[in-house]
Amino acid sequence: MASPAGAAPKKRPALPGDVNGDGRADVIAGAPLLKVGGRTDAGAVVVWFGGSKVSAKARIASASKPVAKENLGHVLATADFDRDGYSDVLASARKKIVVFRGSATGLRFSKSFAWPVTNAPMQAADFNGDGYGDVAVQGDKEIVVFKGGGKGLAKSVTLKNGAAKFGAVLATGDVNGDKRPDLVATDFRPAYPEPTGPQRITVIPGNAKGLAMSRAWSFEPSRRDIVDVVAADLTGDGKADLALATGEGGVLVQKSSGSGFGTAQVLAFDYYPANLSAGDVTGDGRADLAVHVSADNHDWAELYSGTSTGVTKTASRKYDRENYETQFGRAMWIADVAGDAKLDVVAGMPGVYGIGEIHILPKGSYTGLQRLKLSSKASNGLGFSLPSHP
Repeated sequence: MASPAGAAPKKRPALPGDVNGDGRADVIAGAPLLKVGGRTDAGAVVVWFGGSKVSAKARIASASKPVAKENLGHVLATADFDRDGYSDVLASARKKIVVFRGSATGLRFSKSFAWPVTNAPMQAADFNGDGYGDVAVQGDKEIVVFKGGGKGLAKSVTLKNGAAKFGAVLATGDVNGDKRPDLVATDFRPAYPEPTGPQRITVIPGNAKGLAMSRAWSFEPSRRDIVDVVAADLTGDGKADLALATGEGGVLVQKSSGSGFGTAQVLAFDYYPANLSAGDVTGDGRADLAVHVSADNHDWAELYSGTSTGVTKTASRKYDRENYETQFGRAMWIADVAGDAKLDVVAGMPGVYGIGEIHILPKGSYTGLQRLKLSSKASNGLGFSLPSHP
């Protein structure tokens, strides 16, 4: 059907993370310790264009007026918020969130919002299915949803459930199998001293009218020390299952029924699973689960293959070649940066002094490993943050 006279045809939205609109995800990383414009720890967002070999040229985007110790880029989310064919980025900062617009040449500063939460958790997805990326961000005792549109992000609705730290951990995935992403949120993220009381996990279904608590449902996991959550179709049935990292050396994997979750499969670790990511690295139609494990001065990542009931009992791959004092896997993202329709593992390696690298493992393998870093000798914070996991 032809567009009405005078109406501009809508562009196809860019894939999440495809800043320059070439059909490949770009490598996007926060550099929250980067010195910018003479301001120490002002922070920035860095982009390397994707390709069969990721571009070695780092494109650095910072706030229009860098502020010392603002630590811009500690948390990132990416989607095409204005549907112009270029993926955009929302980045956290101190008492602020900052929007960068994508373009053929990289990211450029767009606008910022004053924000009550420093380094606010955030997740981007097209929750209402209109082709514009939306973002959910933890606010003050609520989750604030920014709706995408022709002019970019605008505040839309707030989500509350009575918890003071609702949205402390956020994830997105199609839990109910209706082809729209849903938002998954926890009430708090454990920290010392460990909080008391039950820890609810709430699913807010995506809907053409947007996210609303009237359609939400909650459950209490078998553990109350959930530190990270990922929602992905691990079983290949079209519904996003949950993986929950606990603070005491375990990951809970629960199969989605569409309106609830089954009994947890427990993956036990001698050390501490710290964060999760997921994507179909093996190419079998099921998402695989990547787990970052932290053990004193050693860090590594393990990949568990998806199965019809959950994930494999033991890791199918282990990434541990440089695990001593590197914090390898502190951030992880699974995306197609090569543009070959196969997913790659992107892992942060910030190191103990904040002068880090980003490692690209093509198709989840060390074969063809690429290391990306900044030329600046100043502490840059690379490796602490990558886009929010899907």
